[in-house]
Amino acid sequence: MIPEEAKSEIKRKKAEGQSWTSLARWMKDEYGVDIHRTTIQRWHDKEVFSEFEDDIDELDSFAESEDRIRLDKKLATYKSEMTFYKKLYQQSLKDSTKKEVIVEAIKDNAPAFPRVKQSYNPFIGKKDGVKGNTPQVVVAPLSDTHVGDHVSLEQMAGLNSYDIDIFNRRLHGWATQLLNLVELRRNTAPIDKLIIPMLGDMVSGDIHEELARTNIDNCMQQMIRGANLIAQALMFLAPHFKEIEVPCVVGNHGRMTRKPPMKDKYMDWDYMLYQWVAAYLRNQKHIKFSIPKTFLNSFEVCNRQILIMHGDSISGAGSNMAITRAVTGLRSFLQFRKNLEDEVETPLRPSLTSQFDSVMMGHFHRIDEIDVGTGAIYICGTMKGGDEFAAQKLHTITKPKQLVTYWHPVYGNVGREVIYLNRYDEDREVFTDVLPEVWING
Repeated sequence: MIPEEAKSEIKRKKAEGQSWTSLARWMKDEYGVDIHRTTIQRWHDKEVFSEFEDDIDELDSFAESEDRIRLDKKLATYKSEMTFYKKLYQQSLKDSTKKEVIVEAIKDNAPAFPRVKQSYNPFIGKKDGVKGNTPQVVVAPLSDTHVGDHVSLEQMAGLNSYDIDIFNRRLHGWATQLLNLVELRRNTAPIDKLIIPMLGDMVSGDIHEELARTNIDNCMQQMIRGANLIAQALMFLAPHFKEIEVPCVVGNHGRMTRKPPMKDKYMDWDYMLYQWVAAYLRNQKHIKFSIPKTFLNSFEVCNRQILIMHGDSISGAGSNMAITRAVTGLRSFLQFRKNLEDEVETPLRPSLTSQFDSVMMGHFHRIDEIDVGTGAIYICGTMKGGDEFAAQKLHTITKPKQLVTYWHPVYGNVGREVIYLNRYDEDREVFTDVLPEVWING
C-alpha cells in the first residue's frame, strides 16, 4: 500500500523524469515500504487517468457552458426579431385596418348626390323608320386625368398647359361630347348601356420631387377634388342611360410610396378617389362600380371579355412589341387561374376573367390600337396631354384626348371615335369645384 503522504511526491518525481525503479528504491529508503515498481506505475497511471477524466469533465462542462451561451444569444436574437416582426405585423394590421376604416367611413358618411330621374330616349332612330334595332354598348374609358398636375404653357413653348381648372373644363367637355356622340349613334341603334373604365393615374401624386413641388394641390386635395368633379360628370351622364358600369384599376402616379410597390398596390390615391366617387353616387342604383385590389380588372361587353390595366407594369418604353409581349404573358398568368378554378370548390372572384378578348390600358398618353387576334389592345389616351417630361425626355407630345368605342353583340367593336379635349380649354361651362369646410355637409 502506498502511504498517502508519498502519493504527491511520486507524482512530482515522476513529472521530473525519475524512473519507476528509482521511485521504488526511494519508497523503501524513505518509508521502509517495499513496493514493486510496476505496482507504483499502475497506481500512478490510474491516478493520472482519473485526473484526466476530471479535466475532460471540466472541459466538457466548459464547452457546454460556451454552447449554452451561444444558444442563449441566438435565442435572445430570435426573441428580439420575433418581437420586431410581431410589431411590424401588428402595425401592418393596424394600418390596414385604418385604411379599411377610412374606406368604410367614406361609404357610410360621404354626402351622396340626390338620385336623378332617367330621361333618356333609348332609340331615337326607331321613330324615323330606321330598320336596325340591335342594341349596342358604348365603352368610353377615362384615363390619366392627372388631377392636380401643373403643366406650364410657357415651359411647353405654348403647346399645352394644364391645371385643375383646365381639367374641369376638359372633363365637362368630355361628358358633353360623349353624350352628343351617343345621341347621334342612337339614330341607328339603341344604346342603353354605358361603360366607363377608369384606368388609373387619376391624380398627379407626389412620387417625383418636382411634382410635389409644382402640383396645384396636395395629394389628399387632388383626390377629393378629382372625385367631386368626376362624380358630377357621371351624374351629368346618369339620366341618359339605363345602366352605367364603372370598372376601375389604379395607376402609378397615385401610389403612396416612392418606389413602385408589388404588395398592397391598391393603397393608392386612385383607389381612394374611386371609393369617394362611388360614395357620392350611391343613390344612383343604375351605376355599378368595380374597385378591386388587384392591378387587373375586367368587364364584359357584348359577349366579349375586356381586361383592363393601367400599363405601368409593362417595361419597354411603351413599344407595341413590349405591350403585346406583356399581354401574351398575362394570358398565361390568367390561364393558371383558369386551371386553379378547376381545382377548388370555392369560386374565385368572378369579376376578373380567366380569359379575355381585348385589353384597355392607359399610362402611355396616346391613343393606339394593336391587333392581337382575339381582339385588340386599346391604349386610351390622357386628359392632361403633353408635359415637360415628355417634351424634354422623350421629345414627343400628344394632344389631350380620350377614346370612345361602340360594341355590337355579333361583330364586337364596330366603331371608335376620339374626343379631343383641348378644344374645351376656354369653355365657361364647368362642374362645381367647391367643397365645404366639412365635406359631409356638401
